[in-house]
Amino acid sequence: MKGRGRVISLGAVALLAVVGAAAYWFLAPQGPPAPAQPLAYAGQTWTVFRPEVFDVTVEGSLMRLTLHRVARWAGNGQGGLVYQEARGDFMLTGTVRARKASDPSQTVASIVSLGGLSARNPDGADRGGRENYVHIVVGNTPRGIGVETKTTVDGATSYEAVPGESGDAELRICRVGSSFRLSWRAPGSSTWVLAATYERPDLPQTLQVGANIYAVLPPDLQVVVENLRLEAVDAAACAQG
Repeated sequence: MKGRGRVISLGAVALLAVVGAAAYWFLAPQGPPAPAQPLAYAGQTWTVFRPEVFDVTVEGSLMRLTLHRVARWAGNGQGGLVYQEARGDFMLTGTVRARKASDPSQTVASIVSLGGLSARNPDGADRGGRENYVHIVVGNTPRGIGVETKTTVDGATSYEAVPGESGDAELRICRVGSSFRLSWRAPGSSTWVLAATYERPDLPQTLQVGANIYAVLPPDLQVVVENLRLEAVDAAACAQG
């Protein structure tokens, strides 16, 4: 009976994975977003996009994003985003921890529940267009806990997920011209790992850049972002991480 119970349990896990993968592509709250809201963080004003799907609080250098409904950054879907506008070359960096909202001491476990850094074309689905962006996130990816990179072109998404031991990482997006370098490292490490390079000449000079959050099934997700910072950068600095 113990052996049979284990088979059923593993089968249920596999089924959940399949359901999660399907939801990743097909489920998302759509329609016009609620009005954007300003947010004071690190002495600057940021913008909260789709505040109807998540809550944001600030405690010093910490920004806590808590998702309270299904919302996805995939295909032409939209999750939550806290952003500033950046023009031209930039470096966006922050330490991100994907946790259970019900117990922030625990790594997130809900299916495909993620958060991290994003660079997005403002003329997306909410303005009658298609979604175009790149992002690097951590949490429970379609392949388990780890890091995911993604590029979405006119609402068509492709991604790579790298399994890991933790839902915590320092993340970076670095833009020089049309090239976007997405990197990560373990908190406290001095060595950056290049996760992906995307050539996106279609993306405009001015982008919405900041922290995102999303999930494809009812979530138990809180994304804690620490020391989020946006800086001007040159090619030499970008090549270092």
